[in-house]
Amino acid sequence: MTLFAIGDLHLPGGEEKPMDIFGDHWENHFAHIAADWRARVKDGDVVLIPGDISWAMQLERAVPDLQKIGALPGRKVLIKGNHDYWWNTVSKMKRMTDNAFEFIFNSALSVENIALAGTRGWIPETSKKITEEDKVIILREQGRLERSLIEAEKFNCEKIFAILHYPPFDEQRRPTKMMEIMKSHGVTDCIYGHIHGKQNFNNLPKELEGIQLHLTSSDYLNFKPLLLTEWNES
Repeated sequence: MTLFAIGDLHLPGGEEKPMDIFGDHWENHFAHIAADWRARVKDGDVVLIPGDISWAMQLERAVPDLQKIGALPGRKVLIKGNHDYWWNTVSKMKRMTDNAFEFIFNSALSVENIALAGTRGWIPETSKKITEEDKVIILREQGRLERSLIEAEKFNCEKIFAILHYPPFDEQRRPTKMMEIMKSHGVTDCIYGHIHGKQNFNNLPKELEGIQLHLTSSDYLNFKPLLLTEWNES
């Protein structure tokens, strides 16, 4: 079994959202993702998808995009991104997608010896653009991460991976409160997305507070799922 991750798939959701406006490398990007996914991911593998999955505004319009992802091999674990306006109750999302996905939302799950927790996150509390509304959202997301990690600890796994959409550091690469929460719960690895464009890929921290950091935005990964961990079959 192998654990992969790739985020920021940005499927159109029935909207006019051509991603190649962000560069020629985005042209037919999901075809490239799907081709590499099918070549490397097996049915018994797990793929983490850290948000920004579809541009759809309603779940019904996101379903065709989710069906495309659901048709790919492997067990798929999703968290919400800042553009996933279609996100709904977990029960409705499972029902509308024929249980093709697992969703982490105030919850956790396990894969072999790894517990998985997560939440969307938000902008860093050190942002110069922060508003009072942002402060409320930041506190709410911190609480969701804490609750998810408490659930993850109940699995008594060897490792805990935290899945976020937003990075757990600010523009100066300083850790946010999310890093403090993860560290207090023994998180070993943080998988995140949200960051796009070569100009923003410079000086990304690989580790903070003893936690390994993995950026999984699809353009950063050249539209190929990132291999995180592999277990030998016994």
